[in-house]
Amino acid sequence: MKKNILIIITGLVLLGTSCSKDFLNVNEKNPNGPSVVASKLILPAAINGVANTMNLPRRFDFVYLWHGLWSVSAGYSQPQNLVQYKLINQNYQNAFLELYTTAKNFDVIEKASTDPKDLYFLAISKIMKAYIFQNLVDCWGDVPYTDAFKTDEGNLKPKYDKQKDIYEDLVVQLDAAMTDIQSAALDVNVVPASSDIMFGGDMTKWLKFANTLKLRILIHQSGMEGRASYITENIAATASIGYLGAGESALVNPGFVVSQGKMNPFYETFYNSAATSQSDGTTYYFAGKDAVDFYQSNNDPRISKFFQTYDGTHYEGNYFGHLPADLIPQAKTSKLGYAAGDAGTMIGTPTKSAPILTDFESLFLQAEAVQRGFMSGDAKAFYEGAITQSFSYMGLSGADAASFLSQQISTVNFDNSTNKLELILTQKWGSLNGISPVEIWTDYRRSGFPTGLVFSVDPAKAGPGYPPVRLLYPQDEINVNNDNVLAVGTIDPFTSKIFWQNR
Repeated sequence: MKKNILIIITGLVLLGTSCSKDFLNVNEKNPNGPSVVASKLILPAAINGVANTMNLPRRFDFVYLWHGLWSVSAGYSQPQNLVQYKLINQNYQNAFLELYTTAKNFDVIEKASTDPKDLYFLAISKIMKAYIFQNLVDCWGDVPYTDAFKTDEGNLKPKYDKQKDIYEDLVVQLDAAMTDIQSAALDVNVVPASSDIMFGGDMTKWLKFANTLKLRILIHQSGMEGRASYITENIAATASIGYLGAGESALVNPGFVVSQGKMNPFYETFYNSAATSQSDGTTYYFAGKDAVDFYQSNNDPRISKFFQTYDGTHYEGNYFGHLPADLIPQAKTSKLGYAAGDAGTMIGTPTKSAPILTDFESLFLQAEAVQRGFMSGDAKAFYEGAITQSFSYMGLSGADAASFLSQQISTVNFDNSTNKLELILTQKWGSLNGISPVEIWTDYRRSGFPTGLVFSVDPAKAGPGYPPVRLLYPQDEINVNNDNVLAVGTIDPFTSKIFWQNR
């Protein structure tokens, strides 16, 4: 039976976003309906649902493929709709559906948190809904927001809100969440570590995560004309809270174990519980040539974590969209990074925590904010801290990072760079490979960095020479909520830009 977003918004709560994660499904603990279910029972499944969607490669693989980081191996037919930029409404609709399912779960928590003692649960629900809707806007633009979860009022076909309006309200909601946390009384209901599978009940980290997410939302708008004062004022308003720092990444782990359906979702795309490769993973996604060339030209030791050598010594990648005759064969192309037991590789391990927002992304955001003049600080220190934490995340040492940063080349060295924003954003692109696809796509669309990406080389590709700037609304949504979809207007994947894209 075909699913659709209306059904998800109107009827389903307390669901993980994948049948492979049903070990966190708490439906059977909910005999009396969602209104009486304790938030602490819903929370882990909701958080895991977000992590699952954001870390399943096939949910956002187009970003890695379009932006030179990955390629499709010579052993498979190239996905024609992607290499030719001919998107259809069915493309990536699962991500849309899953994100709304999870947002509904957090909405249930928010509406149930009416007691002043539940301020922590209320705050977490607001923060995670903001995270979800930021990603929805960045991919689809206008989406259902204010009416999305009003089925109890009889609204079965939610209107689409303007994307800029949603973004502005997300800042308001994050500010409110931070206030909730800071104003909670001493007898507030503590969030159990067993329920909070991201920060273990540490509300100081939730504060910093909220403020870092707010910074991300504001920095996304940095290329817009007339937006500088809005960004600066909103950053200043909560600057004293701080941001996620070294060792404070937002990582999700519900208790991953080496058992099918209960492992890290990224890992499980490539390997099963017996560590045997999955044919549609390890033999499908290979290294992208832009990425291989970037790491090698910068003498970046992280290449050994992002990719594998094809012969014990050398790395090679393909451009996305090559015709079969032009593809480098599998035997001479690098697979995505993996070594059994090495959590620092891209594929990682079965029990590795799933990233939501890393400490090094936070530091890159702060470096950009300072460099653009939106906040005070040392952009160089933030940039170098971001690189150092990326190395740490991948299992490399501080000495490795220091050696890398000591190079005098302008594509690495902050002082020698002639375009420091380009340096920050290009190194961020290289650091988020396999970790944060939507942020990579957003950064390129809003800034144009990295420059020189080849994208698809398919001679039959559509459009003006660059990939689509947004996704199309899901076919299932068109089927059940078509009037509101039509009210948004005609959507062109190349010209219907997200509101913050000013280039």
